[in-house]
Amino acid sequence: MKALTSMSDFATLMASLAFIVGFASLAAFLLIRYLPVGSRAGAGTTAHAYMTAFGSLFAFLTGFLINSEYAYLKAAQNSVGQEVAAATQLASASSTLPPPDAERIQDRMRVYLSSLPTAEWNALALDKPASSPSGIYMGELQQQVFSLSNREYPSTSALTAMEDAIAQMTQARRERIVISSGSLPLPLFALSLFAGMALIVNAILVALKSGARFVFVASGLVITVALAIAAVLAVSAPFRGPFVTKASPVIELVQELQDGRFTPWVHER
Repeated sequence: MKALTSMSDFATLMASLAFIVGFASLAAFLLIRYLPVGSRAGAGTTAHAYMTAFGSLFAFLTGFLINSEYAYLKAAQNSVGQEVAAATQLASASSTLPPPDAERIQDRMRVYLSSLPTAEWNALALDKPASSPSGIYMGELQQQVFSLSNREYPSTSALTAMEDAIAQMTQARRERIVISSGSLPLPLFALSLFAGMALIVNAILVALKSGARFVFVASGLVITVALAIAAVLAVSAPFRGPFVTKASPVIELVQELQDGRFTPWVHER
């Protein structure tokens, strides 16, 4: 499944169309060639009775898959927002510390956050989160924050805010890793694909019975099935494929750190 969910949006659409249209063309050729003309009326009547069942099954399965896979994509995006919010809290709280401590913590933050859109996303796309250095960078940031508890000058409120922010960042990253480890359920996808293919075969049989006037309906069903299958594949991998979790909030926060937004003493000089 990884190969199917790693394609670009155009490649996913073209692959789905090629497969479904190719299957429909082959099915139409075989039915026209081997189904006797005298049997087409009876076969078309039977197929017409089954079209509602297969159509309902296909619509239900593809709708369920699109909804559930999109929910994972949205959850991954929410985890990015939660981590950025926590990181902003950490940066704001650290700005109350003496400049050497604040700069040290914010430097570790920049290193960690900068690794997310590149190393972290690439590792999650390959289902190898352990290969990302982001975990090491997060550990270094945690050490810098927790080491402040042994010093007398940080205020209790600042320490509490920073430790709470670190906990939220760690939780958001863990949730993101768990989401990335999931995959499109192959049995449900196969069943959805089978229902779509069965719907197409039934539509062709009805077209053979009803004549050219139903060919447009059958063609529309073929395109609809292809688009639905492409939509399922497109939303099934939050860190690869057409719809990828956006890292733009992280990039914006890194830029704010680099610009000195959370080091007010720099602008006072």
